[in-house]
Amino acid sequence: MRRCLLACFTLLLAVPPVAAQAYRLSLHATAPRALHQPRSYAITDVTVIPMDCDRVLEHYTVFVDDGIITAMGPSAGLRVPAGVVKLDGRGRYLIPGLTEMHIHLGAGTGETAADGLGRQLRLALANGVTTMRGLIAPPGILAARDRINRGEILGPTLYVAAPSLNGQSVPDPATGRALVIAAKAQGYDLLKTHGGLTAESYDVIVAEARAQGLPLVGHVTAGYGLERAMRAGQQVEHLDGYLAAALPEGMAKPNGQVIEDDVAARVEWARVRRLAEETRRLNVWNGMTLALFEVIAGGEPAAAHAARPEMKYVPKAALAQWTGYLNNGPGAEPHFLAARDSLAVALWRAGARLLVSADAPQIFLVTGFGTHQEMQAMQRAGLPPYAVLEAATRNAAEFLNRPDAGTIAVGKRADLVLLDANPLQDIANAAAIRGVMLRGRWLDRAALDAMLAEVEAAVR
Repeated sequence: MRRCLLACFTLLLAVPPVAAQAYRLSLHATAPRALHQPRSYAITDVTVIPMDCDRVLEHYTVFVDDGIITAMGPSAGLRVPAGVVKLDGRGRYLIPGLTEMHIHLGAGTGETAADGLGRQLRLALANGVTTMRGLIAPPGILAARDRINRGEILGPTLYVAAPSLNGQSVPDPATGRALVIAAKAQGYDLLKTHGGLTAESYDVIVAEARAQGLPLVGHVTAGYGLERAMRAGQQVEHLDGYLAAALPEGMAKPNGQVIEDDVAARVEWARVRRLAEETRRLNVWNGMTLALFEVIAGGEPAAAHAARPEMKYVPKAALAQWTGYLNNGPGAEPHFLAARDSLAVALWRAGARLLVSADAPQIFLVTGFGTHQEMQAMQRAGLPPYAVLEAATRNAAEFLNRPDAGTIAVGKRADLVLLDANPLQDIANAAAIRGVMLRGRWLDRAALDAMLAEVEAAVR
């Protein structure tokens, strides 16, 4: 019964309910004054963390014009021309904008899709997230993505997955091929896999995805397994399949994403190290969702999670739903969590490529805030702060094929976050946000707080 519960709980995580309402774009209220700000800025006397390598550039001035970094260098040798808006960086740290690679866009429980998306755009920006990849999204989200890209709506750059490819949507290989072709024609950016796919359907999806130039991202399930997914070049979410693949030869493989402690204790770490090396060799990327599984299997009661400050930005119906999920979840599985942390470190030590994937909003992870929870969970697992920040910036830009993003350098797009403390000392300092620059538009602390206040008022 317990193993059945774990598998069912995994299904709940994979397919959260989305309100079936017409999609409206009532999003213009998202910091409208920022759409018409001056276009030339100088961030003066700041410590730049450029993320091209593990270094800092102290007492620098960074010039931004029309959304692009146009010059940067030691402040002592640079003059700020008249008409350029100065932003005081003394004692502060400048990092590239953060990228969240696993978000569920649109409606939460009890709200329209437009209200849900407007809420998420505000929460993301207030947390320094300037790019988001939506792995679940409502109809109409592509129009919002395009309006953001045209500057009509202020929000993080969006990448959007087509509707889920799973055992129900793909009953046979021919349907899988047709769905991939349709996704490309409709303008989606990527494909997401869920449970229930057969190996035959998966192979056809992989081949057509390559032909259409669409990245394949998502779950790895028993129907085709980790080895097949790695050979296919799929970007893996949730560390799916790794612990199961590292169990002793002949041992039954668990079906759910949450593995019971007595099974997790049987993981063979020589196998894990080989898998990590193979992951690096095949250039397979991973989004780990460490924080989400800490919530699911950490044993902390739902009431404690519900009392966190950021829950005031969540609709009450969603909080009630999350409480129900957690109260009926697997309970504490400390060996499982320790094994996931050790796997994360093994992948990093092997040089495998990592991303920041919070999988919010769900089960007490709130959009934007969940990104910081995930980064902090990566640090707790044993990754150094630079590696975590690299996953959230430079790595994400490389995966998304964005040479204009992910680092701070002349010619790069001005997606930037100004911090009051050094994230290379403690990644929690990445949440000490003084202001956010989005495509060259400056959002100071007051503007970010106003966004949060709008969300809080909307969900009361």
